[in-house]
Amino acid sequence: MSSTTSLKLPDALKTRIAQVAALEGKTAHALMVDTLQEAMEDALARQQLYADGEASYQETLNTNAVFGAADVKTYVLTRLQGGKPARPQARPLNGAKPMVAPND
Repeated sequence: MSSTTSLKLPDALKTRIAQVAALEGKTAHALMVDTLQEAMEDALARQQLYADGEASYQETLNTNAVFGAADVKTYVLTRLQGGKPARPQARPLNGAKPMVAPND
């Protein structure tokens, strides 16, 4: 069931909404509802991204294992070319210095 919500919009924004709605063949109400729905979906996806990133970071801290970017790149490219490379070896995390490949 829908409920009514009142928004006070600046006149300029209200005018732009009406213009865009007309161009899209929608009512101003439909445009605002669609826009709010999309904004909520984006916000929820962003929150999930942050939560996933935090979980990955905590897992890294707990396992103390990371992989060198150059090692992973070589592994992936070799797999894409049909090769069967050995999996990259995890390295201990040292938060005091950035990770660099040995040949960088």
